[in-house]
Amino acid sequence: MVGVLLISHGKMAEGIKDSIELIMGETKALDTASLVAGQDFEAFKKEVNEKIWQLNDGKGVVVYVDLFGASPYNATMFSFQALQNEGIEIRVLTGMNLPMIMEVLAMREVLTLDELVQMGLRSGKDGIQEPVSDLLTSHVEDDEDGDY
Repeated sequence: MVGVLLISHGKMAEGIKDSIELIMGETKALDTASLVAGQDFEAFKKEVNEKIWQLNDGKGVVVYVDLFGASPYNATMFSFQALQNEGIEIRVLTGMNLPMIMEVLAMREVLTLDELVQMGLRSGKDGIQEPVSDLLTSHVEDDEDGDY
């Protein structure tokens, strides 16, 4: 099964994991790493690397990071090449949100790592909506039809 690691500034990753488990129940091969104020960056890089190793069962690991180019992302990318050289396939997705992670968790036993990444990207984008605007647009269109 593809492993999933959530990495963030502060406790965001832990909060997302808590939400996932509230909705989906206990989830195997899911872990978090949180960079907190004052934490040594070298120690954080080591923690991320170790968690990726632990999550890998040969099918790869999807790493979700809160922000592209920020410290949690950089900690992941420091390990990327070494992990690839050791035969661990990892993919890194930034801008994590609940829909993208839940969909990947639900499908990771039947899809390949590359398929999961594509689905996660699509789900992440589709999960961002502005429903009030849709309701207002729908209401304006109804008024223009003269139907009250």
